[in-house]
Amino acid sequence: MIKKGIRIALTIILTFVGILLILGMIIKYEMSWKITDVGLEESPEGKYSVLFQSIGEADWPFGYSHAKVTVKDGDQIIESFHEDIADDGVQFRPENYSVEWMKYGVVINFMGSEQPDREVEILYDGRDSFAGYSDEEIEDILKDRYGIDKVDKITKDKDGYAIRADGIDFRADTGLALHDDYQQEVFKAVTDELFPERFNRSVEWDIKEGEDPSDLIYFPIISMNGSGTQDINPYCDDICEWLDVCFERLPYTKAKNMYDATGIIAVAPGYEQVRLDFNGMLRLEHYSEDRVEFYNDLYTFIVRYLNHEYTAFGGPVTMVSSDSESADEIEQIDEVDEITDDVIKQWATYDYEVAYDFPDGREYALVPVDRALGSSFYVLLEFNKKGDSDSAELINSDPFDQHGGEARFISFINDGKIGFAALSYSGGSEGMLFETFDGGKSFQEIILPSPKIELPTGEYYNPFVMPEEVWEESGTIYLKISQGSDGDHHSEALGGARTVGIYASIDEGKSFEFVREEAE
Repeated sequence: MIKKGIRIALTIILTFVGILLILGMIIKYEMSWKITDVGLEESPEGKYSVLFQSIGEADWPFGYSHAKVTVKDGDQIIESFHEDIADDGVQFRPENYSVEWMKYGVVINFMGSEQPDREVEILYDGRDSFAGYSDEEIEDILKDRYGIDKVDKITKDKDGYAIRADGIDFRADTGLALHDDYQQEVFKAVTDELFPERFNRSVEWDIKEGEDPSDLIYFPIISMNGSGTQDINPYCDDICEWLDVCFERLPYTKAKNMYDATGIIAVAPGYEQVRLDFNGMLRLEHYSEDRVEFYNDLYTFIVRYLNHEYTAFGGPVTMVSSDSESADEIEQIDEVDEITDDVIKQWATYDYEVAYDFPDGREYALVPVDRALGSSFYVLLEFNKKGDSDSAELINSDPFDQHGGEARFISFINDGKIGFAALSYSGGSEGMLFETFDGGKSFQEIILPSPKIELPTGEYYNPFVMPEEVWEESGTIYLKISQGSDGDHHSEALGGARTVGIYASIDEGKSFEFVREEAE
């Protein structure tokens, strides 16, 4: 009985072990050996094909996925090879490859989120290397690829080909894929034609180069005019019209990767440069269908950029210094423009119209000391006794940061440290607002958040451009901003009245929010 029991027990154990081994082999097969079809790509004429298959599962937990690739001429195998893809542990899928059919072979590009793209060239006749195309073949490829009407010149050198086609000079390499930078050069040529001739703003270029011509990336540096605050709408209009022309010459669908990799670097005088990445915030995918949405996204980004909210769209934005003067140059200017007591006394005798009276009898005055092209330039003087030029002291030699116009007001909050000064220009149609936190020793321009009033087209704009008044109530600072001399916005909610915008700050002027519209 005991022996029989032992035999039964051994049989059970062996059976269980056998089942475990079978299950283990099944799991091993599924994980490491099972081949699953992922996709089949065929050449335009149907002669050649590439079969993509996955092998097992991706390495756990975030390792490589494994692919088998078979290139055929009809039923005959030209080449078969394996490829490992680093894609955060995702199983091999159609998104991991692309195929381009060339005259003498096929170019397969493998892509993964954790690896650079890798290109594999397979020649139809099985050769290991490619000697290059003839001029006629290059011309055929470019006509088929871009619809080029005329190839004017092809010159071969040690680095590849220098080509001129349809008035565009560009380069191509000697590889089977014939990588070229035609799209990028068309983009640059169109941009250079538009700026500054059609649009009154300058353009420069930030260029990044790669291993082959198609890696070339152009970042146009497109400047804003003035301080940027009054140029937001024209700037957004110009960028959209520029893209309209670019898309007409080079449609987005034909150059998606190029457009997505490109961006613009916005430049506003007095601010740092900021790069706007089309593939991040400014997506072009639906631009043609919804131009207004792109316009409003760009508008919002510019407003936040001018407010120094550089991470508003998640993640840091590339910053570049826009100052053209070195520290040595600035120091030399300060030395040359040294302000003596005699100069201050002379300024104190000038007439002025904009001043602020402190409760203790002191007076702060914005005194015009220079005039050019119809604009005045100011200094901020303190008169310890109002009207007494001998009591004048210089508080700030350039309160409006080199901007000229007509001083509109200067006002201080009860503590005497927080204050505001306003400057109008362009005949009173536009204005700038500056704030001080140290009693006028330094001023910074304030870029107020846009109320995002909608035009009939649905595009945003800000009609409130002229600072009018500052006051404090119960710890809240209020600003009244009007539309300027040529504003034409009227509110239906307020019976069609022309309006002003009211802004408020609850943190002593460090930030402001748009509160409401009021009838003017």
